[in-house]
Amino acid sequence: MLTLRDHDVDDYAALRDMDSTDVGVLDQADRACLDELGEYLVSSDTWRRFSIWLLHKHFEPDSGEVFAERVVTAPRGTRTAPVARCTAPDLSATSMRFDADVSAGLGITGMEFAAPADFGSSAAVSADDEPVLAGIAERLRAHGKTERFGVRLIRNPLGLSDDEVLLETCDIAQRTLHCRVGARGATANAVETTWQWRPGPGKFGPAVHRYCLNQCTMDAGNNHFITGHTNYPDS
Repeated sequence: MLTLRDHDVDDYAALRDMDSTDVGVLDQADRACLDELGEYLVSSDTWRRFSIWLLHKHFEPDSGEVFAERVVTAPRGTRTAPVARCTAPDLSATSMRFDADVSAGLGITGMEFAAPADFGSSAAVSADDEPVLAGIAERLRAHGKTERFGVRLIRNPLGLSDDEVLLETCDIAQRTLHCRVGARGATANAVETTWQWRPGPGKFGPAVHRYCLNQCTMDAGNNHFITGHTNYPDS
């Protein structure tokens, strides 16, 4: 049985911060886990449905709040900010992590959400997804990476092309994550946070290729804040 719950304050308190920790640095064990997850998503033919994301935070919700993503058309992008859950009953989870406290069946925690108008054409997570989600959870446990990586629906409400990627910056004062559409490979100082895998030709036959979908952009001091729009926490 698949059990899905909303995140709470403690779920975000447990995450590592993108700016004050090295959460964005992947080691050999991380990459080995990602490689196996990519192979699994392609072999199970669910690579169009789910991506893997790096568990991290930029700020925390207050009690009763959940993080909701809104699509912005001009300029193309998204904004993710906390909203009172009681005022937004129609939200569906877009980004999730696995819930180790669920002992019967498979538990997942929704970490980010979107309303129907911002959801895109993808169907919300349902019981039909339990087999592939269980397979992802099994591989994360085997690598000891349940606290490191989560899973995201591939939605693409902005209609990104293969040459485009979402570039993340955050406004601490407004507790808002801004994602703008940028050219793939154009940003040198960035941390990859979401990955999709696709089948394709390789040097010696069919292969699995990894594509970055989201990047955290950094300034010269390796900070993720929007300078000029907010104060740094220690300023």
